[in-house]
Amino acid sequence: MGIQAGHASGRLRNLDASDPQRVFFLATKLYHAGRHQEAESCYYKVLDMLPESGHGYLELVLFLESTGRREEAREVAQRAIERGALWANEWQRCPIFVSGLTSKPWWSREEFPWANELEGAFPEIKAEVEGLLSGTGMPKSWLPVGQERASQDGDIIAPGGEWREFLLYSAQDQSPATANPEVLKAFPKTCELLENLLPGAVAMAKFGVGEIILSAIAPGTKLTPHCASSNVRLTCHLGVICPEGARVRVGPTWGTWEEGRCIFFDDSYEHEVVNDADGVRIVLLIRFWHPELPSERWRDTLDAGMEDYAAMMRRRVSPPANPAVVKLCEELAASSLQVNPAPVPAAERLLKADAPDFAVGAESDLGLLDVPDDLY
Repeated sequence: MGIQAGHASGRLRNLDASDPQRVFFLATKLYHAGRHQEAESCYYKVLDMLPESGHGYLELVLFLESTGRREEAREVAQRAIERGALWANEWQRCPIFVSGLTSKPWWSREEFPWANELEGAFPEIKAEVEGLLSGTGMPKSWLPVGQERASQDGDIIAPGGEWREFLLYSAQDQSPATANPEVLKAFPKTCELLENLLPGAVAMAKFGVGEIILSAIAPGTKLTPHCASSNVRLTCHLGVICPEGARVRVGPTWGTWEEGRCIFFDDSYEHEVVNDADGVRIVLLIRFWHPELPSERWRDTLDAGMEDYAAMMRRRVSPPANPAVVKLCEELAASSLQVNPAPVPAAERLLKADAPDFAVGAESDLGLLDVPDDLY
């Protein structure tokens, strides 16, 4: 017979509150029991007990962000940085963090020589985009963000907003080498340019860990502050239709778009978008690998990120092992019985998620296992 969260939390508290792994597991149980203030206290206690443990800081930051307490989340992130536990900047609080990569919210277009060629082709790109538009309003034939086939996360759209996209390259493509036929028909010059100029970004999109899309945000729309899941990629926006009043914040600094010009930023930093203009804002959005991450490291980096996520799920759903648990595991290992691990999402789901999707209680959270009393 399994035990409920309230009984489990009391039993864990009575057993060994000096074990940080148990306190961490208790925090997760308390969260799911709706006892958030107690869960928060447990998260802070874990940091006091393991001040150099990156996963403790991550879980507390995700908890604080899930309640809209971003300033406190930044304070905890700064504490993690000072301890050398995780992250490089208090604004960059991604769940999957690769250390050693240059970290800054905004990048200069001069750091990417291909920006000149992309901007030089802007007249042809805009002409092909306008061929899909009917009038000056939102392109209603494009996918609403949040739909299953869309590439972005609709949860960050503030109520009343509208965000649509047109997929140029994605994991849904039929061909491993080029775009789908209907895309090639509408964007022959754009696709030829992208495949010749940015083959790595095209491959990233087809692999499912990035995307190359047209992104349209309606007037009055706000995309709430959030961090992407990892710092292994950067983002380029080529402005296509850029009305005055549309702006983007990355880290503490606001920026704007200009038609025919590229902006570059790291979306693992906290960022948000606001369109206070009277018209739709449309950009060509390109995700690409961090320039300090060579191609031979791409696969290993994805595998390491998946293992980090799997470890986070195990900490949440598995009680810390006491001698009885260790003995049972040894018996299972020696028998023909197999224990199925918690499922781990594919790499594309992890990198295309946003940091809020990793929080305890989020839609992607796996929840808690039914734990027998005698294993505590």
